[in-house]
Amino acid sequence: MAQGVLSYNDHLRYFARRLLFLALIGLIFAGCGRVAGPNAAAPADETNSGSSSTSADETFIPILAASELSVGVNRLPLGILRNGAPLNDPDLTLHLRYSYLDGTDQTAVQGETDAVYRGEGLPVGLYVAYATLDKPGGWSLEVEIPRPDGESQTKRIRLDVIEQSRIPNVGSPAIPSKNLTINDVPDIGQISTDTRPDPDLYKLNVADAIAANKPFLVAFSTPGYCRTAVCGPNLQVIKQLKDDFQGQVNFIHVEVYPYPFSESVQQQRHVPAMSAWNLVTEPWTFLVDGNGIIQARYEGGITFTELEPALRQLAAGEPVTPQT
Repeated sequence: MAQGVLSYNDHLRYFARRLLFLALIGLIFAGCGRVAGPNAAAPADETNSGSSSTSADETFIPILAASELSVGVNRLPLGILRNGAPLNDPDLTLHLRYSYLDGTDQTAVQGETDAVYRGEGLPVGLYVAYATLDKPGGWSLEVEIPRPDGESQTKRIRLDVIEQSRIPNVGSPAIPSKNLTINDVPDIGQISTDTRPDPDLYKLNVADAIAANKPFLVAFSTPGYCRTAVCGPNLQVIKQLKDDFQGQVNFIHVEVYPYPFSESVQQQRHVPAMSAWNLVTEPWTFLVDGNGIIQARYEGGITFTELEPALRQLAAGEPVTPQT
């Protein structure tokens, strides 16, 4: 995307998210996209200890790895810093409670749920929950983090929820974009930065997939330039799922940057399909049913465990329900 298109506040949110994600993986967990949502800076001023007993030399900080939240059901991907290092514990389950800050009683719990481990195959620990945030405005998310000694530490972060998603959401029609395929560019190396691209992922554009009246998955990612380092693992999951659902679901990978890739990255220039879907971060993965309606969407890292049951529902023509 060309310089000057993004607003001043967008750039500020991007840099806030960049710093937080750098801390999360100790290297480059900056968010693959150029812009972060309003939730990025929440841990900086909204993280407080709960009443649980805690060790003086052990501190946890939750970080929400999502660029936007909107009214309705939201996927909440969380990373945890423990004493400044990313936590990656498959046996850990986080308990979440959320309250509406713009209401008359800011302490009233509106709902609670668990965030379960979804980090298998990813470079950092990821914990995912789904929560219904039914009003726009400020929310408080209370994260209860168990410790090995049986005690727990509670932290709070602020969530900012917008009225309507700027990105195609569950229940809305998929955008009939025309990403390049091997029918347009026979050299697959010019439409994908994947070092081992699967030609099956580059046979259809999104418009043709919608017209085929068949369920499909579309992933927007850049394995060669992904700053979160999750685009490559995501594609590995997608390739495995493609083999499992061959003939039932179509699969599409859309490279974020146009060829020549390195030049486009430096210029922050995205392919037209990114703009058509109003995407300014990546990776994003969408599940679309045979009627062209989005049934699920995932920002950031995805795993076989989370995605496979959703694809089974999609292939069967059933509503896709959150996998927690």
